[in-house]
Order: sequence, then structure tokens, then C-alpha cells
Amino acid sequence: MRFVYLLMLFVGLAVAGYVYWYYYNPYSDGYREGILQKFSRKGNVFKTHEGELIQLGFGQRGGMINSQYFYFSVADEQLADSLEACLGKRVKLHYTQFRRNLPWRGEDYDKTNAEPGQYIVDGIKDVKDAGNY
Repeated sequence: MRFVYLLMLFVGLAVAGYVYWYYYNPYSDGYREGILQKFSRKGNVFKTHEGELIQLGFGQRGGMINSQYFYFSVADEQLADSLEACLGKRVKLHYTQFRRNLPWRGEDYDKTNAEPGQYIVDGIKDVKDAGNY
């Protein structure tokens, strides 16, 4: 009987460790800067705020300008209201990247962002007019 309890404890701890590591332990955090192109609220079951940031940079071929998109989710309602007012402006956003996504935290942009994971924006560092880019 003791073996069964120890086995159940081990399996429970392994599952809890897995869930924590992939869904709640941040993989990275940092800042992204660009022009906020799109911001919306969507979802079938869980309504979440989703955004799209255009990051301008120089491409690999002949110095041509190459746009890179950054897709993210916002969990905080107050921050979402602030971001709606920033559409079309140059913003610097603080994000946290998780290894896997939870549906109530936002969309899964594994295949659309350059680096896989779920990006949750949790702060605005700076806002400027897009003309100053």
C-alpha cells in the first residue's frame, strides 16, 4: 500500500512540475518596439486581447527594408484599454514569453512569430507618433 502512495505522489509531483515548467515558468522577457498595427478582442470560449506590432529593420538582401511582425496577447483589461489608444503609434512594449500557451491567456502564435511560445504583453514603456520612426 505504501508503494501505491509513493507512486501517486511521484506522478502528482511530475505532473505539477511539467505544468509549472511549460505553462507558468517564463522562458524569457524583454522589450519589443514598433508600430502597433492591430489590436482586437477575440475568441470563441475565452475572449482575449490580441495585438500585432510591426518591427522595421534591414533585410538580408541588398539592404532592403524588411518588416517583421510580432504577435502578442494581453491579459490585463486596463492595459488593453491603453493599447487601444496607441493604434498607429510607435510603442515599446514589455513582454513575457512562455513555452506553451494557455487558452485563457491568449492565442498560440508558435507558427507566426520568429521564436515559438506565447507572448504576453504586461506593460507599455514608451509611446511616440509613428512619424518619428
